[in-house]
Amino acid sequence: MSRLRSFFQLELLFFIIISIVLVSLGFYSRAGFDDVFLRKTDLLPFVDFRPGYPPLGKLPYYSLLVLFSQTSAYSISVYLFNMLTFFLVGTTLYFCILKLNQKRALSLGVIFLVMPSVIYLTIVYSHADALALIFVLGALYFIENPWLCGVLCGIGALVKFYPAVLLLPLLIYYKGIKKKTILLYSFILTALLLSLPFLLLDPLMYVSVVTSHSLRGPSESIFSMIDGYFGHTGFLHPTFDATIYSWQFTTVYEPSSYDHFRYQWSIPVLPYISIGLQIFSIVIISWIARGRKDQKEAVMLISLSMFAYFAFSTFYNPIIHIVEICCLVLATLNWGKYAQLTILVAFETVNIFHSIIWFTPVFMSIGVMLPLSVAVILRAILYVTVFLNFARRRAI
Repeated sequence: MSRLRSFFQLELLFFIIISIVLVSLGFYSRAGFDDVFLRKTDLLPFVDFRPGYPPLGKLPYYSLLVLFSQTSAYSISVYLFNMLTFFLVGTTLYFCILKLNQKRALSLGVIFLVMPSVIYLTIVYSHADALALIFVLGALYFIENPWLCGVLCGIGALVKFYPAVLLLPLLIYYKGIKKKTILLYSFILTALLLSLPFLLLDPLMYVSVVTSHSLRGPSESIFSMIDGYFGHTGFLHPTFDATIYSWQFTTVYEPSSYDHFRYQWSIPVLPYISIGLQIFSIVIISWIARGRKDQKEAVMLISLSMFAYFAFSTFYNPIIHIVEICCLVLATLNWGKYAQLTILVAFETVNIFHSIIWFTPVFMSIGVMLPLSVAVILRAILYVTVFLNFARRRAI
C-alpha cells in the first residue's frame, strides 16, 4: 500500500497531467510553411509528405491549420498555447531546481523566464524544442524512476528527436540490468504505441523522417565554420523532397557544399569527430554521475552531458538555445551564485547577437560570414569555459 501511495505522489500526477495537456493541446501550436503546403494540396503527413518533425512536433501544427484555417480563432489559440508552453517550461524547471537546490529555485526560474530568447521562443515564436524540453526536465525530475523516465523520453522524442539522447546518460547512470531494461522497454513501448497509426499507414515514409536528418550538414557551429559553410539551416531546401522517401531523394538531388539539407562535406572527417566528441563526453560525464550518491550531483552531471551533446554538435540554431541554456542552468547549480549568473548572461548575450545577424538588413547586405564567425567563436570560448570549470572542480 505504501508503494502505491508513493507511486501516485503529487509530483507524478502533476507531470502526467502535463503530458496529457501537451499531447492534447499540441493541436494549438503554430503552423509553418510546409503545413500550409499540406493544407493546399490535401497531402497526409507521414504518408504523402515527410515533415521535418516527429508526429507530436509537426502533425499538431497541421491539425491546427485544418481546424481554424488561419481565422481569428487560430491566432487566439496560438497565443494561448504559447503562453501555456511558457508557463509549463518555467514550472518544470522550477520543480527540478527546487528538488535539487531549494535556495535558488525561484530566482533561477525567474531569471530563465525573463531571458529574451526564452520569451521569444515560447510566447512569440514557439517551436517543438520548447515542448520537448518539458519532457526532458520531467525525466530529470523523476530520475530514480526508470519506467517514468522512459515514458517521458518516449513522448519527448516524438515531439523532437533530442530527448532520445537522454537515454544514453540514463543507461550509464542506472546500476543493474533491471533498471536499464525498464528504461528501454518503457521508451520503446511508448514510442511505438504513439507511432503505430503512422507505421501502419506507411512505415517507409515514417522512417524517412528520421533518416532524412542524416543528409543534413553543419549549420552555424564551429564545425560549419571549419568546413567553410556559412549558410542558415533553411537555405535552398527543395520543396519536392518531402513528398518522396529520403533514399529516393538522394538519387535525384545532388549533394553540394552550399545546401544544408543535402550537404557534401569539404572535410568528410568532421561529422565523425563531432559524433565522437558527443559520445565520449556523454559517456565520461555520465560515468562520473554513476558514482555519485547525491542525486543533486548526478542530475547536474547528466544535465552537463546533455549540454555537451549540443556543444559538440555540427548543428546550431538560435532556436535550440532554450534547451541548451536550460541544461546549463541545471549543470551549474554547484557554481557560485554570481559565477553561474555570469555564464548564463554571457550565453544569452551571444545568442541574441547570433539571432540579430539573421534579422538585421545591414548584416545581410554586407554578408554574414564575419559576424556569424564572431558569434560562433564567442560561443566556443564559453563552451571551453564551462568544461574547464568542470575539469577544475574534478581535480580539486
